[in-house]
Amino acid sequence: MKPLIGIATNVDENRLGMAINSLPLTYSTAIEKAGGLPLVLPFSTDQALLSLMVEKVDGLLFPGGIDLDPVWYNEEPAAGLEEVNRDLDIFQLALFQNCLTQKKPVLGICRGCQVINTALAGSLFQDIDRQWQSPPLQHRGTDHDTLHSVTITPGSRLSLLFGSEILVNSRHHQAIKITGRDLRVTAVAPDGVIEAAEHNYLPIHLVQWHPERMLVQNEVMLPLFREFVEQCRKGQIRL
Repeated sequence: MKPLIGIATNVDENRLGMAINSLPLTYSTAIEKAGGLPLVLPFSTDQALLSLMVEKVDGLLFPGGIDLDPVWYNEEPAAGLEEVNRDLDIFQLALFQNCLTQKKPVLGICRGCQVINTALAGSLFQDIDRQWQSPPLQHRGTDHDTLHSVTITPGSRLSLLFGSEILVNSRHHQAIKITGRDLRVTAVAPDGVIEAAEHNYLPIHLVQWHPERMLVQNEVMLPLFREFVEQCRKGQIRL
C-alpha cells in the first residue's frame, strides 16, 4: 500500500477576495513520482483536528511560501521582511508539533525548512541581502532555474543520496540563522548560507531549495522524495 503523505497547505485569496487553500501542483506531483499518495491538509484553527490530521497520515511535507512572522523567534520585524500571516504560521507550527509528538517523518522545503527550524527554537535571517555578514550569492533569482552549488556534510543522510556536492535551484531571501534544537547543518552554499539540515535522531529533513521544481526538468532530486516516502512507508518511528 502506498504511504499517505500529508502536505500542509498555504492560504491565499482568489479573484473574488475569498480565502482559499493554496498549493502548487509540483508538491503533490513529486510525492506521486516517488511512490506516495499525496493528501493536501487544509488550513484549520481546530487544534484537535490538526492532531487528527497528523494521526491519519504516514508523514508530512511542509512547502514553500511567504515569510514567517519573526515574533516566533523573538525578534522585531527588520528591513526586508515581506508578507507574513500569523494564522498560517500557527497552523503550520502546530502541525509540526503534532508530527514531533507522533514521531512522523517530515520533509520541509523552503518556508517549510524555516517553519521547522523555528518550531525547534531556531531563528532566521529575515533578509539575507541585508543581514548576511558579507555579500551573499544571488539566492533569489528571477526564476526557479537559478542554480548554485551546495557542499554537503560528510556522513549526513543527504550525503548518502547526493555525495559531497550538488547543484540546486535558489528562490529564497530568508535562511536559517541559528539552528533549532537537535538539528545539524547538512548543506551550505558557497557563501556559507545554510541550505539543508536534518534532525539528529528523528526522520526530519530540511532543504532550503525547491527539489519539487527541479523534478519538472529532470529526476536529480527524485532520491530525496523517494527516501522520504520510504521513511513514511516504514510507519511511525518508535524511540
